[in-house]
Amino acid sequence: MSRPFLICFILFFNASLFSQECEVLRVGGISGWYPVNYMDEGTNKPKGIAYDFVKVIGKKLNLEVKVYSSYPWKRMLKYVKIGKLDLVTALYWTREREKIYSYTEPYLVNEARVFVLKSKKFKLEKYEDLIGLRGHTPFGGTYGDKFDSFAKTNLNLTHASTKKQHVLLLMKERVDYFILDFQDGMIYLKQNGLENKIIALDYPISTTGVHFAFSKQSPCLKLLDSINQIIIDSKSDGTLDSIIHKYTK
Repeated sequence: MSRPFLICFILFFNASLFSQECEVLRVGGISGWYPVNYMDEGTNKPKGIAYDFVKVIGKKLNLEVKVYSSYPWKRMLKYVKIGKLDLVTALYWTREREKIYSYTEPYLVNEARVFVLKSKKFKLEKYEDLIGLRGHTPFGGTYGDKFDSFAKTNLNLTHASTKKQHVLLLMKERVDYFILDFQDGMIYLKQNGLENKIIALDYPISTTGVHFAFSKQSPCLKLLDSINQIIIDSKSDGTLDSIIHKYTK
């Protein structure tokens, strides 16, 4: 393919993409990330800060929002990547992901913490204190470029798809710690009566913004600037604080 033809093809593709109408915002989210997005056990419907806020955005833009929360995490991200879904409700920023997705402004800030058996707690003041220990993290999880880069070359980490697996391995002392978002982990421990057996160490592994992230193939991508303005306005007028307080009070 000649270079001029390739350039024309790319320009035509981009023009045709942005000429498409964004009639429905197809939203994907994970089902077990408390309090960001999860499934209500009573109604079996998606709930959480991200879902509530994306509905606010839909109303402000007069746009129908359809939520798809049953896909496994990696498959859902793939569907957003290829444009089968328009938006993922909650994603941390990394350099690699930015090549694939178009991020909004952050609407929430999350801390990731190390969880350990209360009887086996240890001093954690820097990443290096985890060297030589056996850790556990969620499949497909990321905690920012700084920690991810350090972990790749220095830490012994295995992975699981559920919090139950993290807890079972820790209780059996097959791992020394697991990493989860702080609020998500604490809610799970409280729900299962484990808050006196497993604790979160004080040192945060990362403090990371949570973003919506668009598919670069989505006709709704042209709404990015409008959504960013809604996020900014919702921070200043108390809308976001009200939603967050609903789930964290």
